[in-house]
Amino acid sequence: MYDLKIYLAGKMIGLSFEEMNGWRKILKARLEATARKAGYNVTVINPVSYYNFENKRHQSEREVEEFDLSHVTSSDIVVVNLDGLASSDGAKYEIYEAYRHHQIPVIAFGDNVLYDNLHPWVKSKITRVEKDMQDVCSYIAYFYMRR
Repeated sequence: MYDLKIYLAGKMIGLSFEEMNGWRKILKARLEATARKAGYNVTVINPVSYYNFENKRHQSEREVEEFDLSHVTSSDIVVVNLDGLASSDGAKYEIYEAYRHHQIPVIAFGDNVLYDNLHPWVKSKITRVEKDMQDVCSYIAYFYMRR
């Protein structure tokens, strides 16, 4: 078995718990199924499972930032949802840290118009853009889950 760690980044501020977590739960299940087929163990980090705006478990924002960024920088891949990314400073910071510290590939998904409207510096840190979650899984399976 081979191991892979994937971090799910995306907008959280201003969203309901379901809006910030729903797509992450679906993508996590799809990535886990994809990994099983490929003979990989995958750890998918959904940051909403740890810290979110509904259940305050943290004592400081620094605690949340350090926790999330420790997972970002120890991941093999970061997947980011383009929906809301332009207004999500936290997700943009995660993308930057993945790029800056470890050259971790960042795979985005969503409408191309959302990507086109991002700041050029954000776009330059995204490795690849897919149209939906299924295409993300297919891409990861083909390029990162092959022996």
